[in-house]
Amino acid sequence: MTKEDEDFMLDNIVTFLIAGQETTAISWRSASWNWPDTRTSWKVLKETLRLYPTAPGTSREVSDDMTIGGYNVPGGVIHVFDSYVCGRLDKFFKDPQKFDPDRFHPDAPKPYYCYYPFALGPRACLGQKFAQMEAKVVMAKLLQRFEFSLVPGQSFDILDTGTLRPKSGVVCNIKHRSNQMM
Repeated sequence: MTKEDEDFMLDNIVTFLIAGQETTAISWRSASWNWPDTRTSWKVLKETLRLYPTAPGTSREVSDDMTIGGYNVPGGVIHVFDSYVCGRLDKFFKDPQKFDPDRFHPDAPKPYYCYYPFALGPRACLGQKFAQMEAKVVMAKLLQRFEFSLVPGQSFDILDTGTLRPKSGVVCNIKHRSNQMM
């Protein structure tokens, strides 16, 4: 392996770990607005990412002219897909402003191509599985040991800095659980 190859590999590993940590932290902060129990944490994380995707969208360049659903899409143009807006469209989600983790129950209908917090296809986020597993483990461990409650009067406003995050952070009261959940 050449020095260039080693540097390239190291850069990718650092990017993977840093991006995964930021995604997990932002997801966790947004999910904390709706504290789940450990049995439903995966559904809460998915619903949180529907309403508050860490990245507000993605873009793709269409190389050739094409027609999709009767619409002419010109080649050579960059198209932007907004996952924040798409997750709030009643065309895809019933009562889209409502926080409803049961949308992601295994038996619930799955709308396609409208839920993509990590993008889709061959250029989807490399760290998607890692970030989701990390978030589930962190959430489960914290919820086993602590009880969380939001301090009243907090804003649900978000800040877009390339990634979406709670504008004023999330302020919680935390106390040890008297009965450790298993």
